[in-house]
Amino acid sequence: MADESEDIRTTLALIRTIDAEKRTHLAELRTGIGILTIPLSLLTILIATSNYYTFEAVLHFILGLIIGIIALSCVGTYLVVRALKKIRRNEGLRSACKDISCFLDEHKKTRQL
Repeated sequence: MADESEDIRTTLALIRTIDAEKRTHLAELRTGIGILTIPLSLLTILIATSNYYTFEAVLHFILGLIIGIIALSCVGTYLVVRALKKIRRNEGLRSACKDISCFLDEHKKTRQL
């Protein structure tokens, strides 16, 4: 009886851990989306102010800005894709388990990897 109670406590703690990881991944997703908006706004400013400068005079600034836009786009995309993969993995873990004991088995397998 005590063993079963301990298993239930462990399983519930595991479920809380999975939910906490999901919140973390959602925050990572939010950060990635926020980082993806920065290059879009920089590009919008660049296009909106294009009447006030000649392209040849500020080419070195524009090249630096374009490199920054590409770098921020890569970082934002990486964060979004990574967060979505982790969220999908956590959801698969929860939906694959029909009863509480399955969570324990899956958790032990993932920790061994």
